[in-house]
Amino acid sequence: MKINKYMQDHDIAPATLAKVAAKNYRNGALNPNAFRRKPLSEEEILGSPLLNYPLTQYMFCSPDEGAAAVVLCRAEDAGRYTDTPIYLRATTVRTRRLGAFEVHSPWLPVDETAGPTVDASRAAYEAAGLGPEDVDVIQLQDTDAGAEVIHLAENGFCADGDQEALAAEGALEIGGSLPVNTDGGLIANGEPIGASGLRQVHEVVQQLRGRAGDRQVPGNPRVGYTQLYGAPGTAGVSILSR
Repeated sequence: MKINKYMQDHDIAPATLAKVAAKNYRNGALNPNAFRRKPLSEEEILGSPLLNYPLTQYMFCSPDEGAAAVVLCRAEDAGRYTDTPIYLRATTVRTRRLGAFEVHSPWLPVDETAGPTVDASRAAYEAAGLGPEDVDVIQLQDTDAGAEVIHLAENGFCADGDQEALAAEGALEIGGSLPVNTDGGLIANGEPIGASGLRQVHEVVQQLRGRAGDRQVPGNPRVGYTQLYGAPGTAGVSILSR
């Protein structure tokens, strides 16, 4: 399993996965649209049934139903419809290249290739003319807590292995330096396949407009980032700004 290998390679403890999941449950409790709105402690998450080591029951999202839609127009026309336009700076999709260690890759080549999230992320930053240091609010695919941990590094927000310290110091919280999954992510919202990406975009738009209520990221955020991943190895990234 990818997360097990990743944690061994970078010395990340299961307690970090529980911190990430607990953070998303707390954020979901602030989101009236979330599927799960009950905070869970790290102890409750670690103590829930083990489903696939190192992941326990409450480290996973749940499938559900839902829908999302967006209205797009040319940038020069946006002022006709809203006083707070949000601009799509980049959107990219990439698929797994030969040698990437992904969900449905049944073998390990001698030389490992970067996964599709890395490729999509790099292409999006280039198209937007921005870098990870410019991003104020982040939405990452968290089918499970381990996915969020891996995707933090794959999207350029930290080096491999730094996630444990970031979670411990509160950097991933709504008021932290790298606020991730401010609406609770998939763990709190579930995963209606096909609508998850637009749910991420909706949250970023709310944050950039200052309309996220109790889960509003402080400091007047200007750039938002979304990333989603789907088996057997497809990733999409969008970057939005005020």
